Amino acid sequence: MTEIKDIGIVWSNDTGKGEWHIKNGDIATDHALYSAVMVSLFSDRVAPLEPSQKEKNAAIGKIDGDRRGWWGDMLRTEPIGSRLWQLTRAVKADRTSITALAQDMIYEALSWMTEDGLVNAINVEVSWIKSGLLGFKIELIEPRQYNPKVFLFSWAWEGV
Repeated sequence: MTEIKDIGIVWSNDTGKGEWHIKNGDIATDHALYSAVMVSLFSDRVAPLEPSQKEKNAAIGKIDGDRRGWWGDMLRTEPIGSRLWQLTRAVKADRTSITALAQDMIYEALSWMTEDGLVNAINVEVSWIKSGLLGFKIELIEPRQYNPKVFLFSWAWEGV
């Protein structure tokens, strides 16, 4: 099976941003699945009007100001991105609630991949690597593939 390519995205922990990868003065390509995961996880999804019970358990309350998101979501039935940005507001006292909430947010951000038939299954593990640093292990099983594509991310949120 031919690997599908897309614009390569490189994540910078220093700036907290994903940037297009430039190689020899041109935009480099990477596996399309990786690019889809990067956009899905690290674009800010609009926050709901009312927090879920899990969000309340992590002390993430109602957002009165900027709920973030992408303006193009007004034209879509399902917004893109993740709500991982909301973890900056979480209270670190209940570390289990935060990992469970992060896992739910990752599944929410990536669920479109199974709905669109891009992958057959998604498995997510979230754990504390150290204080203030969460690790994500994401396994995606593509159609007609037996070995999952594994993506590892770690991210430090101020206040988490």
